[in-house]
Amino acid sequence: MCAARFGYARKDPAIAPCAHCATPLPEGATACPTCGIDVLVGGSAGDGPFALGTVLESRYRIDTEVGRGGMGIVYRGTDLTLKRPVAIKALRQVDADNTVLSRFLREARSLARVEHPGLVPVYAVGREDGTYYMVMKFVEGETLQSLLKRSGALDPRQIRRVLRETCEALGALHKHGLIHRDLKPGNIMLSAEGRVVVMDLGIVKAVGENTQTTSTALGTPKYMAPETLTDTQVDPRADLYSLGVIGYEMLTGDPPFDGPTPMAILFKQAHEPPEPLRKRAPNAPRNLASAVERALSKLPTDRFESAAEMALAVEEDAAATSAARSPLDKRTLARWAVAAGVVVLGLVAFFASRGPDKPATPTPSTLAPASTPATASAPAAASSSAPSAPPTHAPTQPASEAPTAPPTTPPTAPASTAAVRLVTLRVTSDPSGALVLERGAALGRTPLVLRRPAAPRVLTLILKREGYGDRTVNANLANDGQLHARLESLFELVP
Repeated sequence: MCAARFGYARKDPAIAPCAHCATPLPEGATACPTCGIDVLVGGSAGDGPFALGTVLESRYRIDTEVGRGGMGIVYRGTDLTLKRPVAIKALRQVDADNTVLSRFLREARSLARVEHPGLVPVYAVGREDGTYYMVMKFVEGETLQSLLKRSGALDPRQIRRVLRETCEALGALHKHGLIHRDLKPGNIMLSAEGRVVVMDLGIVKAVGENTQTTSTALGTPKYMAPETLTDTQVDPRADLYSLGVIGYEMLTGDPPFDGPTPMAILFKQAHEPPEPLRKRAPNAPRNLASAVERALSKLPTDRFESAAEMALAVEEDAAATSAARSPLDKRTLARWAVAAGVVVLGLVAFFASRGPDKPATPTPSTLAPASTPATASAPAAASSSAPSAPPTHAPTQPASEAPTAPPTTPPTAPASTAAVRLVTLRVTSDPSGALVLERGAALGRTPLVLRRPAAPRVLTLILKREGYGDRTVNANLANDGQLHARLESLFELVP
């Protein structure tokens, strides 16, 4: 298919046509007054495979170059049909050789296999004038590499979020039997919405697949796991090593290993331990530093078994426990305080309820020693259980009224100290990553586990995800349950 091309080296910019509807555009216009499509944003085409203004498949317009990678150029473009920005990744080599082309198609197929909010969805793959290209979602934001270069070491709370959300994206890849193999700050995007998005799956491989060559090792030396340099079978824990390097860099501002040449860096990766974080970042939370150092273990067996396990290790709750140097965190203490308050109120109510049950008139049996046989009565037991009560208070009750035997168990104590039964609800969706709302309040993203007090009522939840229609699900809070919603796409992706 021939690409539509529009000439931008013109003398009269006042009559430039819209790339979508050909309406003449006035000078300085940012959007077409007829169809509303953004006007070409400009930029230099340089030596890229596509000229600015090229329209692929009569739908995707090349607007400007935004970056270059090891095997391609990334453009910002416009989907003229859906009127949304897209990213278009094109190979720099026309009629690329089989190795480069296989990596390119591997990335497209890998992204198409896995749906996760931390990975970039693919909309289309094609070939134009001998150049292969891939159309993906355009993510607004900046790379972690850019943030580290600008800010140096990051705040621990932000580090936890980046590590946790990157683990979630890696977990989705690993679940489908894929390994990223080139995880680095330049491939982690921090979106405008604050979400972490893992980019560039160009050298992703399947677990057990042999893609190692005798002449080159694939990856970036500063972030490569030691086993990738040998004939050892590489598994998902290689990605966790790379994430550990990134965590170290976020805590200190520098990666743990550097050198004058790639081979010098790779030697350190394989044989030298990193400088302890207690020296490089003495103020780092203990559990966060420990998780990063465990991920940096030379042997895969010494690292975390999975991305999910590493995500749990960097959680804020564990840090609070470690910082307090006590097995009791604030929430546990609060629960104990509430329980103690309930017990005290129950005891007060119990003894208050026994006041009217005292005998009306002191008798020899009530004043006799405990060893006297006549004292084996309920009123006597009540008096002996509260010896501090002055006996002079008893005559205030008329003698004609017979004492009432106290109940065997206090009626109020069990009700005040009974434990509340909780039910567990597991909420999942297809695709995952849907935002779960209860009465307008966000609870988290699927998969999600909720715990609520058991009650004979229905809980209504709304699931939302960009590009999909909302779904409402209901759960009976009487028992544990699982809710699963299949979200319907709002549009059909280009095959």
